[in-house]
Amino acid sequence: MKKITHPSFHQKSYVCIHVFDQSRPVLLVSREDGDWCFLCGDLHPESADYYRVVGLGHVVERDPSLNSILDLSPNEEAERVAVGEQWIRTNLEPQ
Repeated sequence: MKKITHPSFHQKSYVCIHVFDQSRPVLLVSREDGDWCFLCGDLHPESADYYRVVGLGHVVERDPSLNSILDLSPNEEAERVAVGEQWIRTNLEPQ
């Protein structure tokens, strides 16, 4: 059985600029290499200019539906098509 641990409110997470400025909702949550990333699902250049660092709790406060995926393991991601829709989880580890 997978042990569920909730991250700290102040745990570092990365958000894309669209999530940061609240112009788009979180539709993709990734834990690639263990880091928390809350993204709008759009493609962004691999440049620090397109991402911000925030405390994980601040992101969850804006969208409490994110609580349902806070049990993601490192190298796992969850995606949804819209806020309120079901999360689809994917293991990022090579099979």
